[in-house]
Parts: sequence; C-alpha cells; structure tokens
Amino acid sequence: MIKEVLLDKEKERIVKFLETFSLKYEDDITKTFYTEEDGEITSTVSLSNDLIKCFAVKEESQSTGVSGEIITYALSYLNSIGINSYHVYTKPKYEKVFTSFGFKKIEETDKVMLLEGGISCIDDKLLELKKTIENTIGKIDEQSDIAAIVANANPITNGHIALIEKASQEHDVVLLFILEEERSVFSFKERISMAYLATRRLMNVIVLPSTMYLVSYLTFPGYFLKDNDEKSREYAKIDALIFKDYFMKKLYIKKRYIGSETKDYMVTYNEILHDILGDSIVEIERIKEDKEVISASTVRKLLEEKKFSEAEKFIPKECLFIFRMSGADKYGR
Repeated sequence: MIKEVLLDKEKERIVKFLETFSLKYEDDITKTFYTEEDGEITSTVSLSNDLIKCFAVKEESQSTGVSGEIITYALSYLNSIGINSYHVYTKPKYEKVFTSFGFKKIEETDKVMLLEGGISCIDDKLLELKKTIENTIGKIDEQSDIAAIVANANPITNGHIALIEKASQEHDVVLLFILEEERSVFSFKERISMAYLATRRLMNVIVLPSTMYLVSYLTFPGYFLKDNDEKSREYAKIDALIFKDYFMKKLYIKKRYIGSETKDYMVTYNEILHDILGDSIVEIERIKEDKEVISASTVRKLLEEKKFSEAEKFIPKECLFIFRMSGADKYGR
C-alpha cells in the first residue's frame, strides 16, 4: 500500500531513510509518497511541481516491483492534477526504472541523471526557438556565426549591455536568452521587455525566452538557492551540458559570452562552463562605473535603500520607464 507523507513524524522517517542513500529531503518538495513493510520504509519518491526527485528503494526490495508501483502512483497523481510533462533527477543506477516508463535521458554526470517524460520534450522547445530565429533572420546552419548570452537581467543593466555589445560586434547574430523562471524580483515579462527595449538598436541581437532548460530551477536550482554545495555543482554541470549538447548543436551556437563573477556559487558556475564548453566560452571582465562594478544585485540593493536616482544610473535609458514603473510597484517609490 502506498502512503502519502502527511505528518511530521512521517517526514522525519523519510529524511532518515534518504540519508542512507546520501540523499537530502529538499525544501521545495510538495508531495511525498512511500511504501513500507513490517514497519520499515521500502521505497519513497517526492514531487516538486512537475519534478520527480528523492527516489530511493531499499536494496532488498528492488526486485519486488515496488519501484514501478510507486513511480506509477506518482505519475498518476501528476496526471490527475493536469501535469502531463515531467522530469526526474535520479541516480544513474535508476535509469532503467524510468526509461521503462517512457522517460528519455537528457543529461547525466557521474552522480546524477536528468530525464524527462510526457507530452513535450527539449527537442520540441528547441525547434520552436529555431523557427523563431529563422523567422527573424532566415535559415541558420553550421556555417552561421551565432553567439549566445544567458542572463537573468534582474534588472538589465549597463553591464549587461556592454557584454551584449561586445558579442554583437564580433558575431553576425547574438541570441540573448532571458531566464523564464519566476523567482526574481522583476517578473519575466518585465525583464524580457526591458531586454528587448535596451537592445532594439542592435539589429543582430535576438531576445528569446530561456525555456525551462537553461539556468532554471530544473537545471540549476543552485542559482536560485545561492548555494555552492556539491549537489549544486552537479546541477550546474547538467545545465552546462544541456547548453553544449542541445542548444549549441540545434541552434548552431559557436560562442557563449559570460561576465566575470564575484559570488562563490556563480564563480563556480563560470568555472564549470569553462570546463565543459572549453574554447566556446568568452568571459568578459565586468565594467565599473564610479569605481563600482555594475551588477543587477547592486541595483536591487540601491532600490531596497530607496536610492532610486542612484539605481537608475546603471539602467539603459531605453528601458527606464519600465524600470521606474516596476520599481515603484516593488519598492514603494
């Protein structure tokens, strides 16, 4: 019989069970199911929206069919609440459990594997992006000179613009991916609108949504958790590998431009990008204004301190209207 975790004492049992597999019960979990026999937990799986995680089966129970039973239950639950596309992070040893349910492996490291199942997939998203690009500039192929930048732009700053301008001067086309994840101070709609207005004069820059496959809570939760532990580094590797094996190949991207970082978890991410993308990475030193590095975090800090005029000096003039309106809503200007 499959049970749902409802009580704190049940959660505590799951936490201890997962620890025996070197797994952590994560804060974003919304549902947890488990099975037990003779008072001992035999399997468990958790959900975070459409993401399946924290799957573990007691070694003695792995041949009993309980793995398939609890995964079937979790998928049925997702379908019952209208979620028909889903992803799973699991250890590579559980790959066959999920592929038997039609899941397809996206990427893996030595320690973790990301798979997806359901009615849509990464290839569908990349095909949509390719069509958008080709509707703008015409057909692209292996001969295309395309660079890419991935930015949260929370909000977009003159520092971002300097990086974008550098790439646009050196390549025929620059794809500017703005993170879709709604875990920022400024909404995705606000961020992509500001990015579009700030780069509209650069005729070879195309502003695009990042999809869930680039620096999202799916591929790189460490970005949003500001974490630099071993697990976050594995997520960062997955994110970098997805960019290399899917975005670069399907969209014919030759180079990815990044700005230098100072925060530990982002320094680590940049190092991982260098390791995985090699010569395809171009890292640019962040520019300074009045001896201060221009960054979105600096702008947000100034907004929190109600120093609106000081914050605005870091913002491209083309999108100041949206920035002012958004800042007023969020910081009570």
